Amino acid sequence: MAEDYNADLITQLFLTDDVEKAKEISDEMVGIGNLIFPRIIYEAYKKFKNTSSSHYFISDLAGFRSPEVAEIMKEIAHEATKSADFEFTLDYLADIEYFDPTIIEKASTLLKDKLFLKGTDEYDVEACLAYLKKSKNGIKDLEPVLQACFENEGLAYSLRTKVLRDLLVSNKQLINYYYENYDKIKNKKAEIIFAEEISTWQGGIIPELHKKILKNGSRRAQEIIEEAQTKRTKTKDQAEKKEQEKIKGTYETADIVSGIAALRTKVNRISSADKRFGFPFFAQSEEFYEQNKPAQNKASLVGYCMVLREFLQKFDEAIKDSVIPVDKAKQFLPEIQDWGGSINKFHYLLLDKGVTVDKGIFGLRNINRLVTKLAHPNETLGEEFINLLTEEKLLDMYTKDNWSLLHREILLRYEKVLEKLIAALSEGSTG
Repeated sequence: MAEDYNADLITQLFLTDDVEKAKEISDEMVGIGNLIFPRIIYEAYKKFKNTSSSHYFISDLAGFRSPEVAEIMKEIAHEATKSADFEFTLDYLADIEYFDPTIIEKASTLLKDKLFLKGTDEYDVEACLAYLKKSKNGIKDLEPVLQACFENEGLAYSLRTKVLRDLLVSNKQLINYYYENYDKIKNKKAEIIFAEEISTWQGGIIPELHKKILKNGSRRAQEIIEEAQTKRTKTKDQAEKKEQEKIKGTYETADIVSGIAALRTKVNRISSADKRFGFPFFAQSEEFYEQNKPAQNKASLVGYCMVLREFLQKFDEAIKDSVIPVDKAKQFLPEIQDWGGSINKFHYLLLDKGVTVDKGIFGLRNINRLVTKLAHPNETLGEEFINLLTEEKLLDMYTKDNWSLLHREILLRYEKVLEKLIAALSEGSTG
């Protein structure tokens, strides 16, 4: 039956000319994970290559790991003419340590082109920089260009901060250069960015550099160094308390992740014993349990959400492979047009067996839509996404770049879904 279902998905993807429909089918293929799908998704990418959604299929391809997908990613990287398509291959290529000179040159050229464009921020250059940093020579050849970017007062603050941080990692001697040539950045935004970056550094020439800024720097640069030094002179108790808070912050999602694991196990135990079902609802997913550390930035949240999207849809084969009687299903939820997705099939199962469940499956649908949007950053600009964040009371966290708290809150909402599901199953249990 699974083979028939997979074959039907392939046929649907081949036949559709609707890119949104194609994206939904591609997502479901990633959720299933069968290695017959990558070549089909690649064909979809080529079919929709001239649309604004082409990179979406590359992102889905990255959900598969196989020699065939590696070759596909190489091919796309070499042939891609759209920067987004090329950039979406780079993380995968870095993971498989494919540092072909042509790709390195292409990434370098694209990075140089983007660095000085008006409106470019740190996220726009992250893919190329991350790839090049992992290559044999790192960003050594780009240091003069990156330094010019850092010193350019017309460019975005976040971009220049990112560039300086990478520069200082690549070339430690740059500290000495700005010690000797401090007047070059004094009374400019570059001075503030530089002071913020080195304010917490210690050792080597750093103490002398701090003294130089305190004596000759602008007032704001002096304040940055003073504030950093004040923090370092806190009492031992304060330092220990801060360390405890840091440890707590590092693992602030661990309790939720373990709670979710326990709740899913409980759901499986209930559904297996319930005569209405007789099987566990959820399949195992080891990758999810690596989320016991909160997202520290937008990029890590994107990675977590890619895993979460698959995790939310990871149901037992008895659900994934089930065939839904559409006419009957529409009596329950007439607004749903496509009953092929795992979440829709799960919803039908609950309703068909008499479980009291709302249209949002206790919030599961919203969470699934949200993590799907977050897994594809270019899809997070629309009204639907903003409405989702607003409805879930998460908009403030997103706009203020509070990625750790946003990650934790998403997990908490899924934990609530499981708690409500358990309560609903228990009400009508026939075990």
